[in-house]
Amino acid sequence: MRSMQWKIISGCLLIAWGSTFTSAQNVVNWGLTHPQPVETLPKSKVAIVPVVRKLKMTKQTILNKVSDNDYVLSQGWELAEGAKVIASPKPIFDSSLDTKEWYNATVPGTVLTTLVEQGIYPNPYFGLNNLSIPDSLCRMDWWYRIPFKIPAEQVDKAVWLLFNGVNYKAEVWLNGQQVGNIHGAFTRGEFNVSRFIKVGGENVLAVHILPPPNPGIPQEQSILGGNGMNGGQLCLDGPTFISSEGWDWVPGIRDRNIGLWQDVHLRFTGDIKLNDTQVISDLQLPDTTRANIIVRSELENISLEPKEIVINLDLEGIKVSKKIKIGARERTKISFTPDEFPALTIKNPRLWWPNNYGRQELYRLNVTVVDNSHRISDTKSVRFGIRELTYEMEVCYPNDSIHRIEYNPTMALKRGKPIFDNIHRKYIEGGMCMPRLRKDADPNLLIQAPDSAMEHYLVIKVNGKRIFCRGGNWGMDDGMKRVSRERLEPYFRLHKDANLNMIRNWTGESTEETFYELCDEYGMLVFNDFWLTTEGYNLGINDDNLFLENAKDVVLRYRNHPSIAVWNPRNEGFAPAYIEEKLSAMIAKEDGTRHYNPNSTHSNLRPSGPWNYFKDPADYYRNNAHGFNTEQGTTSIPTSESILGMMSKEDAWPIGDVWYYHDLHGGQNDFVQAVKTKYGESDNLEDFCKKSQLVNYDSHRAMFEAWNSKMWNSTSGLLLWMTHPAWPSTVWQIYSWDYETFGSFYGSRKACEPVHVQKNLNDNEIVVINTTLKSFRGAGIDYKIYSLSGKLLFTKEVKRDIAANRLTECFTPQEIKSLPDVYLERLILTDVKGKQISTNDYWKCSENKNFLSFNQLADVPLKGRIVKCLKNGVEVELTNESNTPAVGIKLNARDADSGERILPAYFTDGYMNLLPGEKRRFVAEYQYGKESVVTAEGYNVPRHTIVTVKK
Repeated sequence: MRSMQWKIISGCLLIAWGSTFTSAQNVVNWGLTHPQPVETLPKSKVAIVPVVRKLKMTKQTILNKVSDNDYVLSQGWELAEGAKVIASPKPIFDSSLDTKEWYNATVPGTVLTTLVEQGIYPNPYFGLNNLSIPDSLCRMDWWYRIPFKIPAEQVDKAVWLLFNGVNYKAEVWLNGQQVGNIHGAFTRGEFNVSRFIKVGGENVLAVHILPPPNPGIPQEQSILGGNGMNGGQLCLDGPTFISSEGWDWVPGIRDRNIGLWQDVHLRFTGDIKLNDTQVISDLQLPDTTRANIIVRSELENISLEPKEIVINLDLEGIKVSKKIKIGARERTKISFTPDEFPALTIKNPRLWWPNNYGRQELYRLNVTVVDNSHRISDTKSVRFGIRELTYEMEVCYPNDSIHRIEYNPTMALKRGKPIFDNIHRKYIEGGMCMPRLRKDADPNLLIQAPDSAMEHYLVIKVNGKRIFCRGGNWGMDDGMKRVSRERLEPYFRLHKDANLNMIRNWTGESTEETFYELCDEYGMLVFNDFWLTTEGYNLGINDDNLFLENAKDVVLRYRNHPSIAVWNPRNEGFAPAYIEEKLSAMIAKEDGTRHYNPNSTHSNLRPSGPWNYFKDPADYYRNNAHGFNTEQGTTSIPTSESILGMMSKEDAWPIGDVWYYHDLHGGQNDFVQAVKTKYGESDNLEDFCKKSQLVNYDSHRAMFEAWNSKMWNSTSGLLLWMTHPAWPSTVWQIYSWDYETFGSFYGSRKACEPVHVQKNLNDNEIVVINTTLKSFRGAGIDYKIYSLSGKLLFTKEVKRDIAANRLTECFTPQEIKSLPDVYLERLILTDVKGKQISTNDYWKCSENKNFLSFNQLADVPLKGRIVKCLKNGVEVELTNESNTPAVGIKLNARDADSGERILPAYFTDGYMNLLPGEKRRFVAEYQYGKESVVTAEGYNVPRHTIVTVKK
């Protein structure tokens, strides 16, 4: 994220320091070259709690079998500083080596993960603990070590070591011999170690981790120090976690995420090895009742003799085989097509769709290689989805004419070469640009798709249907790269529940298998960046080929995931020409099924931003709602309980340095002032956070509803900066790092309902947005106005047919005079049978533009009753039996004894309003082994239990 003030500061710095920088770099931000002044460091009111080192345990190595020939090297890893290993009197491979001063290592995990879990350093996410962890961790070398034995059933096989992710550089040693190197965080390392293996005895694997050469110096956010420089010298090192030097949404991670951050496998094969297999699904659009399946793979003969082998495919019962000959030490590519194997044409396939457009159907393909002795030499399993991506966009033809076209990569890239030239792009007004069609490309590969309403902007289509993209950026999944499925899956469930359908993998920092698997399963399209960041602001990279090697491996590894919709080289800029030419060519050759967009802005996309709070939410409609925006955001304050989960109560109020360290820098002042202006001065944390949730709700709803208001009429996508926090943060998120949902989540969820009724804030028109493929006839739209006391002041109802996947205009309410200072506008959308589809409340105020009268509302106790007990949750009916509206009701699941929140928990509604006498049902889902309660609280609802749930 680059806030507006940074663009102004950047320009000033470039002028002031112009003589310092070379024209070749053409950047503003080199980061710090020395630590910031001590007086500008953030300060806490409490001391850091000392930690106690855990006792080193002797743990037996576990080989976790994941398939017949594949094992994960699990428990048994140890970690030590490089200097400690060098000083040891015995070599690292000696079975009698004393490792009592080593650490029990967490693998997969980073160096810092291990050191925190072993009690060497405190939890860096709490308070200012991160400042007590030395930044020297990222300037040291480290060694991982694990002993293991070969499983008895695999002793006659070739042995392969597979590293799925190492940062930043590694030397791999086995039994005293170096078997290879790995360079860059996003490339795999795979090594044939058969000749180094002790078949009957113990083997010792050691991995020497080398840090990035340019780790940079983090700027620590504080009131005096400001919010830092958004990265720095670490950008030079290319394929790594560039934000770990520190950004304005995450502090400097002290080890820069070095280590064995993904898992390590032992694989066993015969003489013939399978390499990356690709599955392509080709629909005959617009017909989706038949899918041609093309399978491509590479085979490697590691022996000194030619082989005759059989490759077997099993696609959920569809079985085909091919016999080939492969020479000694040969690598060869093979393919299976429907022309050769008609069974690979699937009738009525189960299609994969983005969230709310259909089901996320997935298939499993098993590939087996059998040698001439009828023994299985290698086998792999591939999960994929049947879907086809097409794109509406603008292209400049060789005669300099501009055409709006629909582009199908699966068809257009069959020859394995790119058809667009992004280097000699065509610029138009406002800095917008488009690629040129290469002179050797066939224009007949592009379908003319004139649409003046969507002029200049990208539209993504899945299975021939336009997808209205709404989602958010993940700057990084976790600041310490703790990326297990158990830890990440709740975040994806929350994205699905918020009715989002796209995640941007910002600068590629969430590039791991679990991320893409969960995107597949939860229907999240992926706008996938590589590791270049802001052109003209951040540094370029030192090693172009290293970048390209890592990028190629990412494409080969993840291209079967149906969720990936766009490859993108850089945040807010174009790749250098050398990278651009080779990257686009590689993607066309190795993938060929999805669009490569050369920039996250400007190229068939609009400029990103803004990232600050808008005092008048209607400005999102007036000044911002157009195009496909990959970044727009605002402040997002967590609940008081989440704040107290990230800092002490002494630092939590009043707002001070620890808030700033957790990202509430000066750019958020407008939000803080808005809370005060709209709802009154706060004198405690709970009151401030309670009031903040209503601002959170309104601002996030307004952003998405502004885009809704122009659906397919200049708008096609909006991605929040951000939906997901990499650590405990106070800005740019729709939920907390601890899974707590707050106003930002429910405001987004409301605006992104699959079928949604809203009032446009700029012109007061009532519209219905349908982002499903189902139409509704005879829907009812009911518009009501209530006083603050809950009295009905006005009502109007109309009937409309709601078309699929588009906006339907309904009516503009007449102007009503003599409304009270504060009132509620409620919209209700019902189907032809009267069932509610969408309910949407807007609290409005007159010219004084505040809701201070909320503070005079009487407290409201709510009544709850259990309607139905579910396997992992409960359905509850909530009733307001008082004479006063209950405003901004928040629900939580809690431990019945302690009152602590149960997280994650999933509620179908939140920050809702209940009028006097009104009832509403909701579902709460959560897992808990003991007695629990569901509580309600709100602006004028003191926290209290509404139901008790017995297990």
